[in-house]
Amino acid sequence: MIGPFSRRSISVIGAVAATVAALLLLSRTNIPAGTAAPTGLYVVDENAVGIEVGATFTIPDAQPVAGGGVFAEELRARPTLRLIMVDLFATWCPPCQVETPVLRSIAATYRDRGLLLVGISVGELASTVASYAQRYQLGYPILIDESSELFRAAGAGGIPTKIILDPSGRVVRVITGPLSAEAATALFEELLPTR
Repeated sequence: MIGPFSRRSISVIGAVAATVAALLLLSRTNIPAGTAAPTGLYVVDENAVGIEVGATFTIPDAQPVAGGGVFAEELRARPTLRLIMVDLFATWCPPCQVETPVLRSIAATYRDRGLLLVGISVGELASTVASYAQRYQLGYPILIDESSELFRAAGAGGIPTKIILDPSGRVVRVITGPLSAEAATALFEELLPTR
């Protein structure tokens, strides 16, 4: 006993103090962590040529949808389809995250004018994507591209990339990088004029 404390209590207090001191010292140290993701607007492949306007981009009918179901069911639910906007993205991608509210708004605003927005999560697990879609209340289908086959088929060099298709799957536009609300509105006002 040392004063009102036992040797064991003093040892525990000393260990805790040493741990806190070490943590404080480490918090002031600059430890290089490496690069978490490619730089330059999340470019994955600088040599990718991308899919061309006029080409065909096919999403398999059986492509799984986050939360259950398949792509063919989403198409059957939309008989008045005029355009499909495919958004190649990842839940961990900061530009994709910033763009999410814009896409959610565009999907809701232009749905009645024939737009189907389809997110395609590249290289992620279905559970991760379903959680993301639920957390951000996405009102459009998110397809799972766990093996990145659709990403490669699009010839995309990075994410986010958007491919706008007519109902037959013909590419109308390709947009790399995130869309602002203004740019998205201008684009769909042009592509989906009112009657």
